[in-house]
Amino acid sequence: MNEEILFYYALFAGGILCIILSILLYFWLREDTGIEFSTFGRLVFMCLLGVGFIWYTVPSLKYVVNHDYVTTKGTCTVEYDDQSSPRTIDLYYDKTGDYFSFFDRAELGAYGPDVPYTCHVTTTKNHEFEISYQIYNFKTNKLLYSSE
Repeated sequence: MNEEILFYYALFAGGILCIILSILLYFWLREDTGIEFSTFGRLVFMCLLGVGFIWYTVPSLKYVVNHDYVTTKGTCTVEYDDQSSPRTIDLYYDKTGDYFSFFDRAELGAYGPDVPYTCHVTTTKNHEFEISYQIYNFKTNKLLYSSE
């Protein structure tokens, strides 16, 4: 299982955990001495955060669980984001304008908008979550890197 799938399940589980924990803490704190407004606000924020995580992940749940993926193929350019933590690799499809970002980092000799590659990116059918990618040499079609 790759990092992107683990990230998806972490978001989904985090959303469920935030909702359950906020509801349990609300009833536990309410019974003792009543609940202060600031504590109530934090619990509402935690519950809304959990609802947001669930809202973001549920549309792709059936695709991730059933391994129902689609592969996008075409000419792309590769960009590295060294400023972010963790470092990411960004794949831009020139013709379609699609953009995919991965936590993985391929060590390629050259990258940037002037260096084309052939890329195969596997995503969920709704293109919300990236699963894996493969980078091929544009001229020889030789596999240079695979995140699988």
